[in-house]
Amino acid sequence: MYSTFFGLETARRGLAAARTGMDVSGHNVANANTTGYTRQRADQVASDPYTMPSMGKPVMALQLGTGVTVEQIERIRDNFLDGQIRVETNKLSNWKAQSDALSEVETVFMEPSDNGLNTLLANFWSNWQELSKNAESTPVRTTVMENAVSLANGFNHTYSQLETVKGDLNQLMQIDISDINSKARQIANLNTQIINIKVAGDQPNDLLDKRDLLLDELAKLTNYSITDLGNGSISIDIGTVNLVDGITQAVTPLTTPPNWTDVTDGALNGINQALTKLQSYEDDLNTLAANLIKMVNNAHTGGIDLNGNTGEIFFGSNATTPSTNASNIAVNPDIQSNVSLIAAATTGTTGVGNQNPGDGSNALKIAGLQNTSIDGTNGVAPNGLGGSTFDSYYKNMIARLGVESQESSRMVDNQQALVDQLSNRKESISGVSMDEEMTNLIQYQYAYQGAARVVTTLDSMLDTLINRMAV
Repeated sequence: MYSTFFGLETARRGLAAARTGMDVSGHNVANANTTGYTRQRADQVASDPYTMPSMGKPVMALQLGTGVTVEQIERIRDNFLDGQIRVETNKLSNWKAQSDALSEVETVFMEPSDNGLNTLLANFWSNWQELSKNAESTPVRTTVMENAVSLANGFNHTYSQLETVKGDLNQLMQIDISDINSKARQIANLNTQIINIKVAGDQPNDLLDKRDLLLDELAKLTNYSITDLGNGSISIDIGTVNLVDGITQAVTPLTTPPNWTDVTDGALNGINQALTKLQSYEDDLNTLAANLIKMVNNAHTGGIDLNGNTGEIFFGSNATTPSTNASNIAVNPDIQSNVSLIAAATTGTTGVGNQNPGDGSNALKIAGLQNTSIDGTNGVAPNGLGGSTFDSYYKNMIARLGVESQESSRMVDNQQALVDQLSNRKESISGVSMDEEMTNLIQYQYAYQGAARVVTTLDSMLDTLINRMAV
């Protein structure tokens, strides 16, 4: 025989379940704009009936329900979709890091522009062409020298700017690695808290949200794999590096630089790829400068200046020390201070002045270097410019930069569209809908009112039984 107050207990459970549902909806509404928050739901199930079947009391049609109970407060989340978003975010961050770096490199080269190396090279060659027609003209010689200085400064500045971009990327790499290690420590701490709460029989939804948000942010930085240990804890591996040990919660910090066979995606890998590409442009710039230095110096030292003397090296720190690359290319200070030392001629009597001051054949020879194919036989060993001319070599380098920059930008757009699509799907599943929560609140309100009405009715019945049936 069940208790006279049995119905009150059933109604009480209804009140408690409705109140819990309202609290959960209120929590959702309060966190509607909280980054990383996952919508929660109070899962209600019928409580165990009275009485439970046993050997002496078989299941009968007269079993009474005992109301409702909240089985769990569940996070509404699609783990498979989370994994997809993190993989695509990896790729997006990879390409974005490359795109940003290559945009900086394009800004360094400033092509096409009046101050770019392409224009400076064109001016350099045309000045020598003009000098071949007016070899004795001091103003023309001064123009040759000044534009050569501008060209050398252009190489110096471009190289310096590339080094600055390289330094910025290396610094950004260190920041990202520090960020990865910091997030790893936070995840390890959350693992510990989540395990403790689960052992107590509770569901640490908000802590799981915090950990998932850290995993989402980690996906922007690097690739990784997750192992769920089943007790609420997870292990995280980056290639062969066990970043977070889910058992001991020990963190193995990522080193600087990391092992690039482990880091294959994310912003960190994008920075590494960008540094590799940047180094190739810097090497190409140095190759261009080194071959220009050698070819012009060889031609210039084979000519005769206005004083009838053999020409000095044209690009160098002094008369005997030639420049070597884009970082130190400079016009010989002697020539800068005395343009008569420019060896425009190929004839004359050494030591007694140039007896043919109008001879500009050596200047014409230097101007002709513009269209000369440079390889290992006449340029810097082993390959010179690979058989290209100075102009075509530089233009090919800029074209390659443009193609790589455009490709990375296109990949960013494609990946961003994919991540946005997946994120919208995630938001439709896990995000808080104010309309839905308002509807839920109304449902719980009426459920609460209904349960309260049952209590009122039972109270009236008990009042009749206890107070109005007395003898």
